[in-house]
Amino acid sequence: MAYFPLFINLDGRLCLLVGGGAAAARKAGALIDFGVSPAVVDPAPSEKIRRLHARGLLTLRERAYGGPGELAGAALVIAATNDHELNRRIALDAAAAGIPVNVSDCPQLCSFFFPALVRRGDLVAGISTSGACPRLAARLRQQLDELWPSGLGAALEQLKEERRRFRQSCDQDETIRRLDGLITRLLEETGKTGKNDRAAE
Repeated sequence: MAYFPLFINLDGRLCLLVGGGAAAARKAGALIDFGVSPAVVDPAPSEKIRRLHARGLLTLRERAYGGPGELAGAALVIAATNDHELNRRIALDAAAAGIPVNVSDCPQLCSFFFPALVRRGDLVAGISTSGACPRLAARLRQQLDELWPSGLGAALEQLKEERRRFRQSCDQDETIRRLDGLITRLLEETGKTGKNDRAAE
């Protein structure tokens, strides 16, 4: 079954990651890249997790998973331990609490997946195979990363400001017309040309 892609604002919200190995470090890094400071629970975290903690990029609870109470206040939970049964218990605890959960290497226990990400500033694309083959998503991410010009993030910032200005002075049809022209010019300037889609306002 294909999973519905959903972009979520995690600013100031608790993201709990149980596990301290390589998989946990990768997922912590993905969250940190978006300004999230995850909480990591693990009795023996890796050096990479310790370094991220020392830099103030995550909080570290250096202990074993404490059961359902550990999840209090979490917006999402990631189970990334090396113990399949523990990961399963974390997933069940999260599901019982109504908290989205991702379980490393066990798609049947996941209620959400980490997509392969391409980012240029606020412009973000996420690619997922719904757990079927993450390596395919990674390869497609690489192709898209090579396709998108580096200047797209700056172009989006300009479009954001111009959109705000147009909406103050124009009706919706004129705003869309002007944005379409500006998008065409900016894409040409950043080395990427294509059709303009009539975007909803």
